[in-house]
Amino acid sequence: MFPLDIRQSPEWLLYLEFLGWEKIETSNGVRAALMDNKLGKAIKVQRPEKVVSSDLEEIEKVALERKIPMIKVEPSLNQDLKILENAEYIPQGAPLSPPATIFIDLTLNPEDLWAQLSDSCRYSIRRAQREGAKTEFFTNPSKEKVAEFYKIHASTGKQKSFYIQGEDEIQKKVELFGDKAILGIVSTKEGAATGANLYLGYGKGIWFIHGGTTAEGRKTKNGYELYWQSFLYFKSLGYAWLDLEGVDDRRYPAFTKNWGGLSHFKERFGGTRVEFPSPYVKLFNPWLRKLSKYVNLQI
Repeated sequence: MFPLDIRQSPEWLLYLEFLGWEKIETSNGVRAALMDNKLGKAIKVQRPEKVVSSDLEEIEKVALERKIPMIKVEPSLNQDLKILENAEYIPQGAPLSPPATIFIDLTLNPEDLWAQLSDSCRYSIRRAQREGAKTEFFTNPSKEKVAEFYKIHASTGKQKSFYIQGEDEIQKKVELFGDKAILGIVSTKEGAATGANLYLGYGKGIWFIHGGTTAEGRKTKNGYELYWQSFLYFKSLGYAWLDLEGVDDRRYPAFTKNWGGLSHFKERFGGTRVEFPSPYVKLFNPWLRKLSKYVNLQI
């Protein structure tokens, strides 16, 4: 039903290579990443549509050859968890990807998309429109546009205590995804940017990846208009799903502790909330395997 996760895209694996990971791909096309350097030794497999026993065997062969002590799998909603459990993977550890999210079904007509918004959300969009908010979208945005976005994004992260990636990492994502990288900017009627979001597409889905709002923008309802116009714009491009990429999750309070306000904002747009299965890990280190029987290792 939902799209194959962007972390299984070729572009995402190239991005991980830029960060120092090595790419692994099984015979069935399941993509994984291996780290083997001074920062650590691990293999991660993020949201493949499904893994089967042969995929695990291929990945584990690499792990044993490279003396990698741990494999972490973040299952998709379609995964048969028994396959992981029968191969001695255990549900432990902290997530690497947002453990819960909201999907917007862009195959709905605009009237139905509008109807699923909360009353306060519709009011906020109308108010932003009355006040003259203007939204623009830039496909494969220039380095200058990404730099403009990054200033807004970084200032928001500092104000909200969010982790912010370096500008070079975000520029690299845009470079790799090319025409599937889309930047949305909302401005006042005078032309001052008040908010911006960066999206990346893969297959029939598109993902909210990074965003930010200026101090002046937080005094307006322009952020609502940016989200609403993004629904209509991505629908016009033929995308079937928009992943709002992360809402708070009581299962992982430490991981999502600062997400409450943004989660509440996203929930006003309706859609379908989903919670992904817990990460599964396989430990090859005998000491860690023994310890994991008594403690939920946050690794």
